Amino acid sequence: MMKEYKVSWKKGRRIGAIGIFYPDSVEVMAESTESAKLKAYETHEHLMFITVLEVESNEDSLDKER
Repeated sequence: MMKEYKVSWKKGRRIGAIGIFYPDSVEVMAESTESAKLKAYETHEHLMFITVLEVESNEDSLDKER
């Protein structure tokens, strides 16, 4: 089942960018944390100190409130 993940890093850059590395993050849909990390490499490169967190969907939040 696909879940939403936030992939963050302390150093990295967009694919093809020249120069500075910077902290950033992307939100991706993936089946696992490892797949989410690989999806981040579709738009960014040279990622260092990566953190992957599952993002709670709005539907899950609503279910918990009930």
